Amino acid sequence: MSTSPTITTDRADAARPGAYLSTPGEILREEFLEPLHISNYRLAKTIGVSETAVGEIVNGKRRISVAMAYRLGKAFGTTPEFWMNLQRDWDVFTFDPSGIGDIKPLVGV
Repeated sequence: MSTSPTITTDRADAARPGAYLSTPGEILREEFLEPLHISNYRLAKTIGVSETAVGEIVNGKRRISVAMAYRLGKAFGTTPEFWMNLQRDWDVFTFDPSGIGDIKPLVGV
């Protein structure tokens, strides 16, 4: 069973103080690299990217691109969608909508 602090939540819960969602890099490290005893270096060499790129993802400094999602999927037997969904969920969770201004709906809700 996973010990990752990843939670499944809807938008209302994400805004709740204390809500937590793991970064894609935390999932990569805690659910794949550590249990499989794979170093950043070994993963980087296997998927044809720099160790810096892997390290930045693991440390939450770089997003998972579509190309990286395909690479990770091939390396770990997952789908690119798995990795893209992690990234999308993180992006939505961390987005601050206050900067987009007041937008009036074009259609009735």
